Amino acid sequence: MSTLPAYIRRFCKDVLRQYPLFKQELAALEEEKKAVAESLPVATWREAASRQAIGDPTSRQAFRLLRLEERWRQVRFYAQAVEDLLAYLEEEQRKLVELHFFDGYPPWRVAQELGMSESSFFRYEKEILTLLAHRLGL
Repeated sequence: MSTLPAYIRRFCKDVLRQYPLFKQELAALEEEKKAVAESLPVATWREAASRQAIGDPTSRQAFRLLRLEERWRQVRFYAQAVEDLLAYLEEEQRKLVELHFFDGYPPWRVAQELGMSESSFFRYEKEILTLLAHRLGL
C-alpha cells in the first residue's frame, strides 16, 4: 500500500473519530427534516398555488428543508464510508478502530487489549487509513 500524505491521514483519522457524532447528527437531521416537511402546506390541483414573494414563510421553510437535506447527504456520505470500511475489515481491525478512534484509547492500550505489539497497531492503522482514504476517493 502506498504511503498517504499527512493531511489525508489526519483527515481520515478525524472522519473515524467523528463517526459516532455523525450517527447522532444523522438522527437529529432526520427528526428536523421530518418536522420541517410536516410543517409545509401541501398544494392540491383544486387549490390555486399562491404567488407570494420569495420571502414568505413557506419558501423559507422549503429552503431550510433543502439545506437540511444537503447537510444530511454530506454527513451520510462520511458515515456510510466508515460503515463500509468496518464491514470490510477483519474482527481484530474493527476492534482496533472501535477502541482507538471511537473510544479514544491510546495506541499502547489498544495494542495491549488486542494482544499485539505497538508496531502491529501502527501497521494496521496505516492499512485502515489507506482503505478509508480510497473509499472516500482521496
